[in-house]
Amino acid sequence: MRRVFLINGTLVFDPDEHSLRPVQGHDGRAVVIHTPASECLLKLLEHNNQVLTQKFLFEEVWEKHGSVVTTNTLYQNIASIRKGLKSAGLAEDIIKTMPKMGFKSIAVLRIGVPEDFLSDSETQPEVFTNIPVSMVENKKTPGRFAHFISSKWSFLFAGLLAVLCWGMLVINLIKEDSFYKNYSYIGLVNGCELYSSYPGVDTSTNSFVAMNKRYPLVCNMGSVVYMTINRLQEGSSVQLCNKKIEIRDAHCKSYFFKRGAYEQ
Repeated sequence: MRRVFLINGTLVFDPDEHSLRPVQGHDGRAVVIHTPASECLLKLLEHNNQVLTQKFLFEEVWEKHGSVVTTNTLYQNIASIRKGLKSAGLAEDIIKTMPKMGFKSIAVLRIGVPEDFLSDSETQPEVFTNIPVSMVENKKTPGRFAHFISSKWSFLFAGLLAVLCWGMLVINLIKEDSFYKNYSYIGLVNGCELYSSYPGVDTSTNSFVAMNKRYPLVCNMGSVVYMTINRLQEGSSVQLCNKKIEIRDAHCKSYFFKRGAYEQ
């Protein structure tokens, strides 16, 4: 049975759909947030009025899925949650940043199923069609020219929508690529072209050499390594690619090194 959260009596958060839907207003339309932000919000609501450390959120949202991200990524997801809540119509700021501690939800919650808080029409996908009143009143059968105009605008709208979706996809791909473009080039280390999230050459080199002793990475001609040093989580991650990651057909393997442990 789907579980949803009624937040401050104003909007419903559906973890399965990653959606925030106002109980009233906004024509019942949902605001969808991306998966990591949705999982962060779920953890905060499940532990409402409790402080969740950054380490806890890293482990529950990313590490258990084999991913390692930076602290900046966590803050971006918290900002995405706040923006989504506001866009869905919530006036109060329920996600609080606790300096040097973590984050806390201070929401007034009720937990149930969608039908407890939303009508059937609000829980179903909606189609919004703008029909002029004069057309509804006259109910005249449109002629060929009207059909032609209608189909022409339909194709134009569909084309614009496709361009918009493609543009959003390209923007996301550019953002994804730019993440590693900010890494510093360290040099050729143990036969690997090494890039690191930490700009210090000595520190990055020593960290990579130490990891390579625990689990030797085989770098072939043209191989590139992207190393993320995350001191907060007491671990580091490595992306070993057969070529630079921004190249479309690059193939990569991810490795996560934790103090006293190794995961692939």
